[in-house]
Amino acid sequence: MKAPPIGPSPDLPSYDITLEQDCAESGVVGKCYGVSTDATSREELEVVTADLWLDSPGYLAVLVTFYPNKPTADLSAAGFAFENEQAARVVLAQFLSQGTSVEDEVREAMANGGIYVVVPADETRELTQESAVGRLGEAPAGGGMK
Repeated sequence: MKAPPIGPSPDLPSYDITLEQDCAESGVVGKCYGVSTDATSREELEVVTADLWLDSPGYLAVLVTFYPNKPTADLSAAGFAFENEQAARVVLAQFLSQGTSVEDEVREAMANGGIYVVVPADETRELTQESAVGRLGEAPAGGGMK
């Protein structure tokens, strides 16, 4: 069981899991979730990410793609949870835009109990929708493993 974050923590917002699958596209064995929620603040998204991580024991990483509770909504945020720095380094190197310091973001994630959330307002941490949805939102067609 992970220690809860220090300081006041918002109540767990309601959310619906729209996708749940094992995924290894990021280079580590992880669990990928698609979630629809009305939660919008970084704190709320971190709590949802942490909740899904607690429900996924044994995985080195949990990747959550958030969508607003609206039909045909675009990606609204992405949440990551990492068991260790190595898993964080491998996954974040795949998802962060060029020019972003992976090491700085790994340190930030580990300082936050392994939880890392990217919201579109974060200009410096641009997460391309194509990479997030392509890696997290689609089941691999025809088994990509060789």
